[in-house]
Amino acid sequence: MNAAPVKIIFETDMTYDVDDVGALAVLHALADAGKAELLAVSFNETHRSGAAAIAAINTWYGRGDIPIGTFGGDLHAPDPSRYLDHVAAFPHDLGHEATPDSLDLYRSVLDSQPDGAVTIVSVGFLNNLDVLLREEPRLVAAKVRQLVVMGGRHNDGFNLVRHNLVDVTQRVVTDWPTPLAITDFGGSVRTGAALQYASFENPVREAYFRYFGESFRGRSSWDQVAALYAVFGAGEWFEDVGEGEASLPNGHVWQLRAPHRIYVGPRKGIEEFQAWIEELMTRPPGELR
Repeated sequence: MNAAPVKIIFETDMTYDVDDVGALAVLHALADAGKAELLAVSFNETHRSGAAAIAAINTWYGRGDIPIGTFGGDLHAPDPSRYLDHVAAFPHDLGHEATPDSLDLYRSVLDSQPDGAVTIVSVGFLNNLDVLLREEPRLVAAKVRQLVVMGGRHNDGFNLVRHNLVDVTQRVVTDWPTPLAITDFGGSVRTGAALQYASFENPVREAYFRYFGESFRGRSSWDQVAALYAVFGAGEWFEDVGEGEASLPNGHVWQLRAPHRIYVGPRKGIEEFQAWIEELMTRPPGELR
């Protein structure tokens, strides 16, 4: 008997780097394969084309109806993007003005799901999740099975600190009421070069093409690894490290204690992860492998 698809909410800063796009492609491929159910996408940056670009990618994979939410506040020094405007020009029926605040999105989506059923995978900043946790702590405790965070175990220089958000990160890792896994593997796992052979109608191809200045190269796969762990968990590909500590650049130290707080380690090598992710990212929509 096949396991039920893992219910996923994808929390992304899809703006500055392009591995967010690769991770969304991976989640769609896993949804096609019956391994994941993509419930919603929440955008934690403020770029005007972010929601539309996400909608274009979802539309390419035949899931243009997936709800999208955006951060309702302000960010210090928002990031530019090399690719979002280009990707947003691909077919979709969503404009930025049509997207709800991510808090409202989370309320609606989580409330509709069974208790303990939802995995949130965050590959960006934790500002949306901080708002959710402050406003709806009981809803989070009831509905979220696990939060997977892509960020450095020690001295993170981007996801956990950018836009002056390190104190936001500290609140989330301290107060999150359900299991939290942190993962930072993937820097040497270079993927995306094979997208040069994909359809020109594929917005994922376009994102990588624009990111690399109208060329194709492999890019680090931190976010894809986080997405894979969110769906598959510990086992053949990953191990849970449930002891030791993690820290933030503001000096905050937090303890790893399984299963409440864990660090994700790889069980396979770089080349094996690279092949797996590249195949998922380049898989045409609708293939049931």
